[in-house]
Amino acid sequence: MASDADWLRNPVKVAIVGAGIAGSFLGCLLEKKGISPDVYEKGHHDTVCGFRSCGWGAPSTIGAYLADTGLDLDDYLLESMKSMEFDGLVARTPLCTLDKPGLIRDLRSRLKIIQRQFTNHGGEEYDVVVDATGISRAILPPCTSDLTLPTLQHRVFIEPVTGGTPGPGVYGSHVPGLGYIWVFPLGRRQYHIGAGGLVFDRYAEILDQFLNDLSRDHGLTRHCTCPGKIRVACPFYSQPMVATRMRENGELQRIIGVGESIGTVSPFTGEGIIYSMECAKILADSWLNEDLYVSRILSRFAWMRKERETLDYLLSAGRDTGPRLRDRWRFYRNARRSGVQLPLWEAFRRMGSLTRWIEG
Repeated sequence: MASDADWLRNPVKVAIVGAGIAGSFLGCLLEKKGISPDVYEKGHHDTVCGFRSCGWGAPSTIGAYLADTGLDLDDYLLESMKSMEFDGLVARTPLCTLDKPGLIRDLRSRLKIIQRQFTNHGGEEYDVVVDATGISRAILPPCTSDLTLPTLQHRVFIEPVTGGTPGPGVYGSHVPGLGYIWVFPLGRRQYHIGAGGLVFDRYAEILDQFLNDLSRDHGLTRHCTCPGKIRVACPFYSQPMVATRMRENGELQRIIGVGESIGTVSPFTGEGIIYSMECAKILADSWLNEDLYVSRILSRFAWMRKERETLDYLLSAGRDTGPRLRDRWRFYRNARRSGVQLPLWEAFRRMGSLTRWIEG
Protein backbone atom coordinates (compact mmCIF):
# COMPACT_ATOMS: atom_id res chain seq x y z
CA MET A 1 0.00 0.00 0.00
CA ALA A 2 1.31 3.48 -0.88
CA SER A 3 2.37 5.74 1.97
CA ASP A 4 1.60 9.47 2.21
CA ALA A 5 5.19 10.18 1.16
CA ASP A 6 4.71 8.00 -1.93
CA TRP A 7 1.61 9.99 -2.92
CA LEU A 8 3.56 13.23 -2.90
CA ARG A 9 6.73 11.84 -4.51
CA ASN A 10 5.32 9.72 -7.35
CA PRO A 11 3.09 10.74 -10.30
CA VAL A 12 -0.58 10.44 -9.44
CA LYS A 13 -3.23 9.46 -11.97
CA VAL A 14 -6.38 11.52 -11.43
CA ALA A 15 -9.98 11.19 -12.62
CA ILE A 16 -12.58 13.92 -12.18
CA VAL A 17 -16.10 12.54 -12.46
CA GLY A 18 -18.47 15.26 -13.63
CA ALA A 19 -17.60 18.22 -15.87
CA GLY A 20 -20.00 20.81 -14.51
CA ILE A 21 -18.80 24.09 -13.04
CA ALA A 22 -16.88 22.51 -10.14
CA GLY A 23 -15.32 19.63 -12.08
CA SER A 24 -14.31 21.61 -15.15
CA PHE A 25 -12.93 24.53 -13.12
CA LEU A 26 -10.96 22.16 -10.89
CA GLY A 27 -9.60 20.38 -13.97
CA CYS A 28 -8.26 23.67 -15.35
CA LEU A 29 -6.69 24.59 -12.00
CA LEU A 30 -4.96 21.20 -11.82
CA GLU A 31 -3.68 21.60 -15.39
CA LYS A 32 -2.02 24.83 -14.26
CA LYS A 33 -0.26 22.80 -11.54
CA GLY A 34 1.04 20.30 -14.11
CA ILE A 35 -1.56 17.63 -13.29
CA SER A 36 -3.58 16.38 -16.29
CA PRO A 37 -6.77 14.69 -15.07
CA ASP A 38 -9.11 12.52 -17.11
CA VAL A 39 -12.50 14.22 -16.84
CA TYR A 40 -15.54 11.96 -17.17
CA GLU A 41 -18.83 13.43 -18.37
CA LYS A 42 -21.55 10.94 -19.25
CA GLY A 43 -23.32 13.24 -21.66
CA HIS A 44 -26.07 15.72 -22.38
CA HIS A 45 -28.61 16.52 -19.66
CA ASP A 46 -32.25 16.27 -20.66
CA THR A 47 -32.59 20.04 -21.10
CA VAL A 48 -32.57 22.36 -24.11
CA CYS A 49 -29.28 23.98 -23.06
CA GLY A 50 -27.73 20.59 -22.26
CA PHE A 51 -27.00 21.44 -18.64
CA ARG A 52 -28.71 21.08 -15.27
CA SER A 53 -31.42 23.54 -14.31
CA CYS A 54 -29.85 26.72 -12.94
CA GLY A 55 -30.74 30.41 -12.81
CA TRP A 56 -27.23 31.39 -14.04
CA GLY A 57 -26.99 34.06 -11.34
CA ALA A 58 -23.75 34.88 -9.50
CA PRO A 59 -22.05 37.84 -7.83
CA SER A 60 -19.70 39.80 -10.07
CA THR A 61 -16.81 38.77 -7.80
CA ILE A 62 -16.84 35.53 -9.76
CA GLY A 63 -14.62 37.38 -12.19
CA ALA A 64 -11.63 36.78 -9.91
CA TYR A 65 -12.09 33.01 -10.19
CA LEU A 66 -12.44 33.19 -13.97
CA ALA A 67 -9.20 35.17 -14.09
CA ASP A 68 -7.44 32.23 -12.40
CA THR A 69 -7.95 30.31 -15.64
CA GLY A 70 -7.32 33.24 -17.95
CA LEU A 71 -11.00 33.94 -18.64
CA ASP A 72 -12.76 37.30 -18.58
CA LEU A 73 -16.16 37.81 -16.96
CA ASP A 74 -17.16 40.25 -19.71
CA ASP A 75 -17.09 37.39 -22.22
CA TYR A 76 -19.85 35.59 -20.31
CA LEU A 77 -21.83 38.46 -18.79
CA LEU A 78 -25.47 38.40 -19.89
CA GLU A 79 -27.04 41.04 -17.65
CA SER A 80 -26.01 43.00 -14.60
CA MET A 81 -28.55 42.99 -11.77
CA LYS A 82 -27.45 46.20 -10.07
CA SER A 83 -30.77 46.38 -8.27
CA MET A 84 -33.28 43.70 -7.40
CA GLU A 85 -36.76 43.63 -5.92
CA PHE A 86 -37.26 41.60 -2.76
CA ASP A 87 -41.02 41.32 -2.22
CA GLY A 88 -41.56 45.03 -2.85
CA LEU A 89 -38.25 46.34 -1.54
CA VAL A 90 -35.64 47.31 -4.16
CA ALA A 91 -32.04 46.82 -3.04
CA ARG A 92 -28.67 47.32 -4.69
CA THR A 93 -26.76 44.14 -5.55
CA PRO A 94 -23.49 43.09 -7.23
CA LEU A 95 -25.30 40.19 -8.89
CA CYS A 96 -25.33 39.30 -12.56
CA THR A 97 -26.37 36.53 -14.88
CA LEU A 98 -23.73 34.79 -16.92
CA ASP A 99 -23.63 32.36 -19.81
CA LYS A 100 -22.98 29.32 -17.66
CA PRO A 101 -23.19 26.79 -20.55
CA GLY A 102 -20.71 28.84 -22.57
CA LEU A 103 -18.38 29.10 -19.58
CA ILE A 104 -18.45 25.36 -18.94
CA ARG A 105 -17.86 24.63 -22.63
CA ASP A 106 -14.80 26.89 -22.65
CA LEU A 107 -13.43 25.27 -19.48
CA ARG A 108 -14.00 21.80 -20.94
CA SER A 109 -12.21 22.74 -24.15
CA ARG A 110 -8.95 22.82 -22.15
CA LEU A 111 -9.43 19.36 -20.69
CA LYS A 112 -9.32 15.73 -21.69
CA ILE A 113 -13.02 14.86 -21.63
CA ILE A 114 -14.06 11.20 -21.64
CA GLN A 115 -17.72 11.02 -22.64
CA ARG A 116 -18.89 7.92 -20.86
CA GLN A 117 -20.12 6.78 -17.47
CA PHE A 118 -17.39 6.35 -14.88
CA THR A 119 -17.48 3.00 -13.06
CA ASN A 120 -15.45 1.80 -10.11
CA HIS A 121 -14.37 -1.26 -12.05
CA GLY A 122 -13.22 0.82 -15.00
CA GLY A 123 -11.61 3.33 -12.66
CA GLU A 124 -9.12 0.93 -11.06
CA GLU A 125 -6.22 2.69 -12.79
CA TYR A 126 -6.73 5.97 -10.93
CA ASP A 127 -4.98 6.90 -7.69
CA VAL A 128 -7.38 9.77 -7.01
CA VAL A 129 -11.03 10.07 -8.06
CA VAL A 130 -12.77 13.42 -7.58
CA ASP A 131 -16.53 13.26 -7.14
CA ALA A 132 -17.84 16.35 -8.94
CA THR A 133 -21.20 14.78 -9.76
CA GLY A 134 -23.24 17.41 -7.92
CA ILE A 135 -26.65 16.38 -6.70
CA SER A 136 -26.12 12.70 -7.57
CA ARG A 137 -22.97 12.33 -5.41
CA ALA A 138 -22.28 9.19 -7.41
CA ILE A 139 -18.86 8.20 -6.05
CA LEU A 140 -18.78 9.23 -2.39
CA PRO A 141 -20.84 7.43 0.29
CA PRO A 142 -24.19 9.05 1.23
CA CYS A 143 -24.18 12.30 3.20
CA THR A 144 -24.37 12.17 6.98
CA SER A 145 -27.63 14.16 6.82
CA ASP A 146 -28.73 15.11 3.32
CA LEU A 147 -31.25 17.80 2.46
CA THR A 148 -32.29 18.60 -1.11
CA LEU A 149 -34.56 21.27 -2.48
CA PRO A 150 -36.70 20.73 -5.61
CA THR A 151 -36.91 23.44 -8.26
CA LEU A 152 -38.80 24.19 -11.46
CA GLN A 153 -37.69 26.82 -13.96
CA HIS A 154 -38.95 28.31 -17.24
CA ARG A 155 -36.91 30.18 -19.81
CA VAL A 156 -39.17 32.82 -21.29
CA PHE A 157 -39.10 35.66 -23.81
CA ILE A 158 -40.92 38.78 -22.64
CA GLU A 159 -42.16 41.51 -24.96
CA PRO A 160 -43.48 44.70 -23.32
CA VAL A 161 -47.09 45.60 -24.13
CA THR A 162 -48.10 48.47 -21.84
CA GLY A 163 -44.77 49.24 -20.19
CA GLY A 164 -41.17 48.15 -19.85
CA THR A 165 -39.85 44.66 -19.22
CA PRO A 166 -39.66 43.38 -15.64
CA GLY A 167 -36.52 43.79 -13.60
CA PRO A 168 -34.78 41.10 -11.55
CA GLY A 169 -36.60 40.00 -8.44
CA VAL A 170 -37.03 37.46 -5.67
CA TYR A 171 -40.52 36.82 -4.30
CA GLY A 172 -40.94 34.72 -1.20
CA SER A 173 -44.56 35.57 -0.50
CA HIS A 174 -45.71 33.60 -3.56
CA VAL A 175 -44.45 30.25 -2.25
CA PRO A 176 -46.28 28.78 0.78
CA GLY A 177 -43.18 27.13 2.18
CA LEU A 178 -39.46 27.64 2.66
CA GLY A 179 -38.72 28.98 -0.79
CA TYR A 180 -39.17 31.74 -3.35
CA ILE A 181 -39.71 32.66 -6.99
CA TRP A 182 -36.81 34.22 -8.90
CA VAL A 183 -36.82 36.40 -12.01
CA PHE A 184 -33.36 36.63 -13.58
CA PRO A 185 -32.86 38.56 -16.84
CA LEU A 186 -30.62 36.88 -19.44
CA GLY A 187 -30.45 39.77 -21.88
CA ARG A 188 -32.30 40.23 -25.18
CA ARG A 189 -35.61 40.11 -23.29
CA GLN A 190 -35.06 36.56 -22.12
CA TYR A 191 -35.49 35.50 -18.50
CA HIS A 192 -35.14 32.56 -16.20
CA ILE A 193 -38.23 32.46 -14.00
CA GLY A 194 -38.33 29.65 -11.49
CA ALA A 195 -39.38 28.51 -8.05
CA GLY A 196 -37.82 26.33 -5.41
CA GLY A 197 -38.31 25.47 -1.79
CA LEU A 198 -39.03 22.89 0.86
CA VAL A 199 -42.30 21.35 2.12
CA PHE A 200 -44.11 22.30 -1.09
CA ASP A 201 -44.44 20.54 -4.43
CA ARG A 202 -46.91 22.49 -6.59
CA TYR A 203 -44.34 24.64 -8.36
CA ALA A 204 -45.95 24.26 -11.78
CA GLU A 205 -49.17 25.74 -10.41
CA ILE A 206 -47.36 28.58 -8.63
CA LEU A 207 -45.28 29.48 -11.69
CA ASP A 208 -48.27 29.32 -14.04
CA GLN A 209 -50.11 31.81 -11.84
CA PHE A 210 -47.06 34.08 -11.64
CA LEU A 211 -46.56 34.02 -15.42
CA ASN A 212 -50.28 34.59 -16.03
CA ASP A 213 -50.14 37.68 -13.83
CA LEU A 214 -47.03 38.85 -15.66
CA SER A 215 -48.65 38.35 -19.07
CA ARG A 216 -51.31 40.98 -18.30
CA ASP A 217 -48.76 43.68 -19.13
CA HIS A 218 -46.31 41.72 -21.27
CA GLY A 219 -46.25 39.36 -24.22
CA LEU A 220 -44.74 36.16 -22.90
CA THR A 221 -43.40 33.09 -24.74
CA ARG A 222 -41.98 30.05 -22.98
CA HIS A 223 -38.88 28.54 -24.58
CA CYS A 224 -38.25 25.61 -22.26
CA THR A 225 -38.99 24.19 -18.82
CA CYS A 226 -36.75 22.10 -16.61
CA PRO A 227 -37.20 20.59 -13.14
CA GLY A 228 -34.25 20.04 -10.86
CA LYS A 229 -32.91 19.61 -7.35
CA ILE A 230 -30.13 21.26 -5.39
CA ARG A 231 -28.32 20.06 -2.28
CA VAL A 232 -28.75 22.46 0.66
CA ALA A 233 -27.32 20.11 3.28
CA CYS A 234 -24.16 22.26 3.81
CA PRO A 235 -20.63 20.75 3.93
CA PHE A 236 -20.81 19.89 7.63
CA TYR A 237 -23.71 17.51 6.99
CA SER A 238 -22.40 16.38 3.58
CA GLN A 239 -19.59 14.33 5.07
CA PRO A 240 -17.65 12.27 4.33
CA MET A 241 -15.93 14.65 1.94
CA VAL A 242 -13.11 12.18 1.39
CA ALA A 243 -13.02 8.41 1.40
CA THR A 244 -10.74 5.57 0.38
CA ARG A 245 -11.18 2.18 -1.18
CA MET A 246 -8.83 -0.73 -1.83
CA ARG A 247 -8.21 -1.54 -5.46
CA GLU A 248 -7.82 -5.05 -6.80
CA ASN A 249 -4.05 -4.59 -6.91
CA GLY A 250 -4.03 -3.88 -3.17
CA GLU A 251 -3.28 -0.19 -3.55
CA LEU A 252 -5.33 2.60 -2.05
CA GLN A 253 -7.58 4.83 -4.14
CA ARG A 254 -8.53 8.22 -2.71
CA ILE A 255 -11.98 9.69 -3.36
CA ILE A 256 -12.47 13.42 -2.82
CA GLY A 257 -15.69 15.41 -3.19
CA VAL A 258 -15.94 18.93 -4.59
CA GLY A 259 -18.73 21.45 -5.17
CA GLU A 260 -22.37 20.50 -4.76
CA SER A 261 -21.48 16.87 -4.10
CA ILE A 262 -20.28 18.08 -0.69
CA GLY A 263 -22.97 20.73 -0.26
CA THR A 264 -21.26 24.01 -1.14
CA VAL A 265 -24.62 25.66 -1.82
CA SER A 266 -26.24 28.35 0.32
CA PRO A 267 -29.12 26.66 2.20
CA PHE A 268 -31.12 29.93 2.24
CA THR A 269 -30.77 30.98 -1.41
CA GLY A 270 -29.58 27.94 -3.37
CA GLU A 271 -26.66 30.01 -4.69
CA GLY A 272 -23.84 27.66 -5.60
CA ILE A 273 -21.87 28.64 -8.72
CA ILE A 274 -19.28 30.82 -7.03
CA TYR A 275 -19.10 28.60 -3.93
CA SER A 276 -18.42 25.52 -6.07
CA MET A 277 -15.61 27.38 -7.81
CA GLU A 278 -14.20 28.52 -4.47
CA CYS A 279 -14.39 24.93 -3.22
CA ALA A 280 -12.50 23.73 -6.30
CA LYS A 281 -9.80 26.33 -5.71
CA ILE A 282 -9.42 25.25 -2.09
CA LEU A 283 -9.04 21.64 -3.25
CA ALA A 284 -6.43 22.59 -5.87
CA ASP A 285 -4.50 24.70 -3.34
CA SER A 286 -4.46 21.88 -0.76
CA TRP A 287 -4.06 19.08 -3.30
CA LEU A 288 -3.57 15.61 -1.72
CA ASN A 289 -3.66 17.01 1.80
CA GLU A 290 -7.15 15.83 2.64
CA ASP A 291 -7.07 16.89 6.29
CA LEU A 292 -6.19 20.45 5.28
CA TYR A 293 -8.84 20.42 2.57
CA VAL A 294 -11.63 19.27 4.89
CA SER A 295 -10.68 21.69 7.65
CA ARG A 296 -10.53 24.61 5.21
CA ILE A 297 -13.92 23.76 3.70
CA LEU A 298 -15.58 23.41 7.10
CA SER A 299 -14.05 26.69 8.25
CA ARG A 300 -14.80 28.68 5.10
CA PHE A 301 -18.40 27.49 4.83
CA ALA A 302 -19.22 27.32 8.55
CA TRP A 303 -21.99 29.89 7.93
CA MET A 304 -23.80 27.34 5.76
CA ARG A 305 -24.12 25.05 8.78
CA LYS A 306 -25.93 27.82 10.66
CA GLU A 307 -28.32 28.35 7.74
CA ARG A 308 -28.99 24.61 7.59
CA GLU A 309 -29.74 24.64 11.32
CA THR A 310 -32.30 27.41 10.70
CA LEU A 311 -33.97 25.29 8.01
CA ASP A 312 -34.04 22.28 10.33
CA TYR A 313 -35.60 24.41 13.09
CA LEU A 314 -38.30 25.84 10.84
CA LEU A 315 -39.08 22.44 9.34
CA SER A 316 -39.40 20.77 12.73
CA ALA A 317 -41.02 23.51 14.79
CA GLY A 318 -44.36 23.59 13.00
CA ARG A 319 -46.01 26.15 10.77
CA ASP A 320 -47.13 28.38 13.61
CA THR A 321 -43.59 29.01 14.80
CA GLY A 322 -41.78 32.01 13.35
CA PRO A 323 -38.08 32.63 12.74
CA ARG A 324 -36.10 33.36 15.89
CA LEU A 325 -33.87 36.43 16.24
CA ARG A 326 -30.83 34.35 15.34
CA ASP A 327 -32.57 33.12 12.17
CA ARG A 328 -33.34 36.68 11.08
CA TRP A 329 -29.74 37.67 11.80
CA ARG A 330 -28.53 34.80 9.63
CA PHE A 331 -30.78 35.97 6.81
CA TYR A 332 -29.33 39.47 7.10
CA ARG A 333 -25.79 38.07 7.08
CA ASN A 334 -26.62 36.03 3.98
CA ALA A 335 -27.81 39.15 2.17
CA ARG A 336 -24.70 41.08 3.16
CA ARG A 337 -22.45 38.17 2.17
CA SER A 338 -23.97 38.22 -1.32
CA GLY A 339 -23.51 41.99 -1.47
CA VAL A 340 -27.25 42.73 -1.30
CA GLN A 341 -27.70 46.13 0.38
CA LEU A 342 -30.78 45.35 2.48
CA PRO A 343 -31.22 47.63 5.51
CA LEU A 344 -30.88 45.69 8.74
CA TRP A 345 -34.49 46.18 9.88
CA GLU A 346 -35.91 45.31 6.45
CA ALA A 347 -33.80 42.18 6.26
CA PHE A 348 -35.05 41.07 9.66
CA ARG A 349 -38.67 41.77 8.70
CA ARG A 350 -38.47 40.10 5.30
CA MET A 351 -37.02 36.90 6.68
CA GLY A 352 -40.65 36.11 7.46
CA SER A 353 -41.88 36.74 3.92
CA LEU A 354 -39.36 34.27 2.52
CA THR A 355 -40.97 31.49 4.55
CA ARG A 356 -44.48 30.30 5.29
CA TRP A 357 -44.09 31.93 8.70
CA ILE A 358 -44.79 35.39 7.23
CA GLU A 359 -43.84 38.22 9.64
CA GLY A 360 -43.08 35.61 12.32
